[in-house]
Amino acid sequence: MPSDGEGDEGEPGTRHGVGCVTGWAVILVVVVAVTGLALFFGATDPLYLTRAHHGATPVFRKETGGGPRHLEHHYLTWDVRKRVESGFRPEDPHGFRFEGRALGGELTFSVPRNCIDRRIRWQIRVDGDPVGSGSLRWLRTYTVKTDFAIDRTPDSVEITMAWDGGDADCPSFSAEWKDAQVVRDHGDPGPRPDGGGI
Repeated sequence: MPSDGEGDEGEPGTRHGVGCVTGWAVILVVVVAVTGLALFFGATDPLYLTRAHHGATPVFRKETGGGPRHLEHHYLTWDVRKRVESGFRPEDPHGFRFEGRALGGELTFSVPRNCIDRRIRWQIRVDGDPVGSGSLRWLRTYTVKTDFAIDRTPDSVEITMAWDGGDADCPSFSAEWKDAQVVRDHGDPGPRPDGGGI
């Protein structure tokens, strides 16, 4: 029959086992919490439009701005002779999709000095539905906000741009879409499309 001393020896071993399990449980909780926070904040990142999956392929570049925040900007650039169309899939680097509520960005068009009388027309579609469009004339440079409310994260975003040029006098114009992206929240939605095609 074991003595009282022998019976007491098993107790510290039991405590050691409980302490080990508790330690692993704490580590597991911390890892899950950190991973969850990373996924949560990753899910709020915008989904940038960077590569065309059909149509004309624009030149893509990234630039980091100066100042204390060092913001990174994404640019898509086209040289448009008569008409171009490009389609994009919002890229999700985290492997899951959030509920997109706005399409964001800024379009800038530049025409040659002697071509300000040529009309530029543009249209943006989300999954085939027009969300924004416009017609521009009489300036050398135009900048248009592309902040439009949407009701989902789209499978595709298409942009079409055309003009009355494309001849020897006015061979092409340039178009640049800065920070084209799908975002979770939106402020003021942009103007609604006029429904006109290109």
